[in-house]
Amino acid sequence: MREDAVSAFRYKVAHRIYILTLAGKGLIGLLQLATAAAIHFQTVERLPALAQSIFAAELAEDPNDFLAARIIGLAGTMPTSDLAFYSLYFAAHGVLHIAIVAALLVGTIWAYPAAIAMLVAFILYQVVEWMSVGGPTLLILSAIDLVVIYLTVLEWRHRRVAKGRY
Repeated sequence: MREDAVSAFRYKVAHRIYILTLAGKGLIGLLQLATAAAIHFQTVERLPALAQSIFAAELAEDPNDFLAARIIGLAGTMPTSDLAFYSLYFAAHGVLHIAIVAALLVGTIWAYPAAIAMLVAFILYQVVEWMSVGGPTLLILSAIDLVVIYLTVLEWRHRRVAKGRY
């Protein structure tokens, strides 16, 4: 009996983390769609001026404000060439993230292997990009995706056991 209680508690914790990661993936999908729309409607070119106007008061008060200076710097480094590719890339990723998250939240059985396949593809892409570009961000994203794969497998197993299909 004690082992069942511990197992149930572990599942509850894993399930809550799983839901949080799904929410995070959904937010990433929405951010990707917003980025695609911003690129499509050519707002990228106006980002440096927009960031400057948003943070002008903050920089006037503290010219060394790290966050304001960093955001303005990042806004100025956005690529301005080949924007059609970036728009399509972000739109496709956003739609894919949101569709998989919605299917997982509803409990659609095909969504579990689809999500795992999608995340494996993202990891492979991120590792290849990391090998050519470097930097820790892609490795961190890949590690997070590995955790999400693990949690998705646990959730998928639990659903199959609960429905007697295991």
